[in-house]
Amino acid sequence: MKISIKKMNTPIELKNNGIEIEVKDPKGVFLGDLVIGRGRIIWCKGKTTPENGIEKKWTEVIAFFEGNSK
Repeated sequence: MKISIKKMNTPIELKNNGIEIEVKDPKGVFLGDLVIGRGRIIWCKGKTTPENGIEKKWTEVIAFFEGNSK
């Protein structure tokens, strides 16, 4: 995967708008954006906007990684 940060403001502490990360496959084909904020993470497949993306709260993401997802 090729991962790049689209916008980054200083300081790095995430605020309400968070940070948007562009995700491409190894050949450079755009897959989507990952928006990481204080209270949620949003996956935006393809050229969609965060309003149309798949949103998860941090507690849901942590539970998934710890094997406790429903």
